[in-house]
Amino acid sequence: MLVFKRGIHVVPKLPNAKGLLQNGIPKILSSMGFKTVWFDYQRYLCDKLTLATAGQSLESYYPFHILLKTAGNPLQSNIFNLASSIHNNHLFVENILPSTIKTGTDSDAAVKTEPSRLFLSRIEDSFDGSDWEAVKEEMIHRAENEVLGQGWLFLVENKEKKLFILTTNNNGTPYYFPRNQSFDLNSAISIDEFGTLKQMEKMIGNSTKLNGKVQDWTMPVICVNLWDQAYLHDYGVGNRSKYVKNVLDNLNWSVVNNRIFSGISR
Repeated sequence: MLVFKRGIHVVPKLPNAKGLLQNGIPKILSSMGFKTVWFDYQRYLCDKLTLATAGQSLESYYPFHILLKTAGNPLQSNIFNLASSIHNNHLFVENILPSTIKTGTDSDAAVKTEPSRLFLSRIEDSFDGSDWEAVKEEMIHRAENEVLGQGWLFLVENKEKKLFILTTNNNGTPYYFPRNQSFDLNSAISIDEFGTLKQMEKMIGNSTKLNGKVQDWTMPVICVNLWDQAYLHDYGVGNRSKYVKNVLDNLNWSVVNNRIFSGISR
């Protein structure tokens, strides 16, 4: 007899959660700012996803698998949005958690990590010789100018192992380009954006003609939460660029470096 256990989505436990609640994330979020974006809002999203998937086959899946399974179905947009937001926010918090080393006492000490040579090499190869500092400035600029409301900023790696910047509105995902939501279609778009949409339409058509599925190998390397609750408490209105800069200046490189495809099995 098979017994299926109902999935109830909960906020994952973080290392040194007590310290994070007390101190926040140095140079990025205060204790209250971190509590809002992770313990409060992530719990809210998890509760909503649990209710939205109750009684369905989806209820036993993790948010990552739910977003993949619902991305192509417009009738499941509500579930997709919840699962995508949960997963994106987890990626974001994971890559800003302070690195720690054991100090031999009851407490841990933060240690600065650095981008790997592989990451820096991929940056140069992918952005015509530009260094990481220049790419950071471009990411800040695009976050400010391409996401006017809620959304996400990504540095992603494609199937050719090239890195590029991706901004998504609302709860877009980097895993499935028809749901990148890179443009706000409620307002006018530029000629360049229209051309990109036509290219996407052609790619989708070609993929579905071959095997009925849209193939996409894009993987996120860096994720920045651009929703109001992530930065308003600490930065206020009009200072989102400062928030994005602080995030990119203080990434947990032990996490980010491991997201880059190295060709080495771990």
